[in-house]
Amino acid sequence: MHITVITLPGYTPVEKKLLAKRLKEAAASVGVASFTVSVSIKDLPMEKWDTFIRELPDNEIIIPELRKGYEDY
Repeated sequence: MHITVITLPGYTPVEKKLLAKRLKEAAASVGVASFTVSVSIKDLPMEKWDTFIRELPDNEIIIPELRKGYEDY
């Protein structure tokens, strides 16, 4: 399993490593073998963020309650 995180700039390398570690732990907690999990964290400039979010397909949004119309999930 590979987990990709796209974030706004500003997080330190230490914060990114901690996030990656916690994501691996979360995957392991639902039965994914931790040695099969990799994580990448990419910074996206603020000026590109709105376009990125608008173009992200709904089926790639895993936390639907953050999208309008999905409040019941």
